[in-house]
Amino acid sequence: MRINGQPLKTGVNREVIGNFELNFSISKFRGYLIEIEMRNLLDTPKFAGEIKIGEMDSNGEIFMNNFQSWGPCTFVNPYEVSKLLKFSNFQLNFGISPVLWEFRDGIVSDYFVATDREFAGFLSSKLSHPYFKWHDGKIDVKVYIGKILLPHESVKIEKLWVYEFNAIEDALQNYALEVLSEKTLRSHAPLFGWESWYSYYLDISQETFLKELENANLKYEVFQLDDGYEADIGDWLRTNSKFPDGLEFLARKIKEKGMKAGIWTAPFSVSESSELFRSHPDYLVKDDKGNPVVAYENWNKKIYAIDLSNDEAIEWLKNLFSTLKGYGYEFFKIDFLFAGMVPGKRKSNLSPVESYTRGMKAIAEAVGESHILGCGAPLLPSIGYVDSMRIGADTAPEWGGMDIGTPSAKYSIRNALTRNFMNKWWVNDPDCVMVRSQRTKLSKNERMINLFVPALLNGHFLESDFLGELTDEDIHLLIDALNFRNGHATVRFIDGQRYVITTKNSRNGDVVSFVNLSDSVWEDNLSNYINEKKEDEFFISYPLMKSAGGDLKIDPRSVEIVLHRGKRYLKRDDEKEDDGRDIHYYWGDDYDGVKI
Repeated sequence: MRINGQPLKTGVNREVIGNFELNFSISKFRGYLIEIEMRNLLDTPKFAGEIKIGEMDSNGEIFMNNFQSWGPCTFVNPYEVSKLLKFSNFQLNFGISPVLWEFRDGIVSDYFVATDREFAGFLSSKLSHPYFKWHDGKIDVKVYIGKILLPHESVKIEKLWVYEFNAIEDALQNYALEVLSEKTLRSHAPLFGWESWYSYYLDISQETFLKELENANLKYEVFQLDDGYEADIGDWLRTNSKFPDGLEFLARKIKEKGMKAGIWTAPFSVSESSELFRSHPDYLVKDDKGNPVVAYENWNKKIYAIDLSNDEAIEWLKNLFSTLKGYGYEFFKIDFLFAGMVPGKRKSNLSPVESYTRGMKAIAEAVGESHILGCGAPLLPSIGYVDSMRIGADTAPEWGGMDIGTPSAKYSIRNALTRNFMNKWWVNDPDCVMVRSQRTKLSKNERMINLFVPALLNGHFLESDFLGELTDEDIHLLIDALNFRNGHATVRFIDGQRYVITTKNSRNGDVVSFVNLSDSVWEDNLSNYINEKKEDEFFISYPLMKSAGGDLKIDPRSVEIVLHRGKRYLKRDDEKEDDGRDIHYYWGDDYDGVKI
C-alpha cells in the first residue's frame, strides 16, 4: 500500500487532488489504520465524485469482493475477468456496481481486497462507497462520495485498515473484528423456516401457500411468503387477484400454526407500471435531465429507485413497514436493496450511501424487534440495520451458472464459505435449502452440499420445497442435516473450489467437513486438520458412516463430514425402500425434527 506515492508509515500526510485536500493520519495496531479527512479548497460548492487515496501492487491472483449480497467473493485472475467483461455481451447494471464507469478499463473489488500478501479493507461505508479498482497490474484505492461539498467543508472518509497476512482466512477474521469496532449490531439467532420462492416462484397463490402451510409438520420457526403476491413492485399493501383475502389474513393463518409470519418486499424499488410510480414521481432518484434513473430491469419492466433523501418517501416507507407489522408479520425479507444506493440527483444533498442508510434506519425503526433479512444489499452500509443477510447468489435446483451473481447452487454455497467471516456482523443467510429429490436437476451429492453446508455453518436454514411431495428419504435427510446445526464454524480455504469447515459443538458434536465444489476427486489426509485426538475418541465419516482413518478421498461436487465420536453415538433407523434398497438414517439425541 502506498499513500501519496510513499509506502505506509505512521504519522500524518497531506495530498491535494484537484480541488480537494486529503489529510491522512496513519497509526499502527494489528496492521495500519488510516484515517482520512477531505476538504473542499474552493470558495464555491464542489461535487465530490470518485477520489483516489492510494494504490497497491498486484502481481497476479487477487481475492475480491462484490459490494452486494449476490455478487462473488472469491479468488480471481483479474486479467481474465477484465478480458471476459470487455469482450462479452454481458450488460452491466447497478446491481453489479454503483461505480459502473470503472469497468471500462478494469475491474472493481468493493470494501476489501487481498493480493498474495497484503489485505486492505475499509471499516465502514457511512458517507462514501469505498472500493479497489484493478487495472494494468495495479490496484487503485478509491472512494465514491456522490454529493456536493460546501465551500471549505471538511468530511471524514471511511477508515482504511491494511494488514500483511500469512493466511487469507486470518485476515478476513481480523477484518471482521476491526469492522465491529465501528458498529452497533442488531441481534437475532439463526432461524429454521420455509419460504415459497424456490417452489413456486411467481406462480404462488393464496391457495398453494395455504396448502404448504397445512403440510408444514416440521418445527419451522418462520413461514415466509416471497415474491408473487403484490399488485406491483412498489404497491406492496395491495395484493393481486391470486390473493383475494389479503396479507393480514395470511399472517393470521401462519400465526395460528405457531410460526412467525414472514413477508418479502423490495422496498427501494418502483416499477414503471405501479401506482406509486404514477402518483409519486417525486419519490424517485433522477438523472441530470430530471428523468427517473433506471436502477435495473426485472419482471419484464424498468425498475426505478426510491429517493431516500426525500422526507415524504421516508414517511411512506415507515408507514409501509409499520402497517405490515400491524398485520402480524415478524420476519421481513427486504430485497433488491442496492436500488437505494444508485448514483443520481436526490432531493437533499445526501450521498447515495447516506441516503441508503437513512432508508435502512427507517425500516429498522418501523419494525422494532422484528427480524430483518437483507438481500441484494450493499453489505458494509447495512451492518447494524439488519439481523441477517444473504451473502451469496440465489441458489437454484441446478448446479452451474456464471459466477456473476446469477442463480447457481454452486456459487451460492461458495459464497457461504468465503463470506462465513461476516457472521460476526449478522446471521449469515446462504439462501434456501432444497432437500427434494423430485423437480430438481441436482444430484444426490449436490443436494447434500446444498443441505449440509448451511447446517454446518449455522446461518439461517430456510427450506423451499413442495412439502407434500417430499419422500421419507428426503425428510430423513433434512432432519439429519438439522442435527449439524447450532455449532460455531470456521472455514479454511484450500483453493477456490475446496474448503474445510471445522464446526465446534454442533448437535452432533465436533465435526470436520470437506467441501469439494470442483469436478475432480480431492485426496487429502485427516491428520492435516485434527490437532489432537481426544480420549476414547474415534472418527466416522458421513455419509458413508465408516471409520475414518488418515487418507480421505472426496468425490467431485460432494461433502464429506468426519465426526469426532467418543461416548456419544448417532441413533440409527433402518428402512426398506420400494425398490429393495436398504436405507439407513442417522441423527443425534437432541432433535428429531417432527412436531409432537
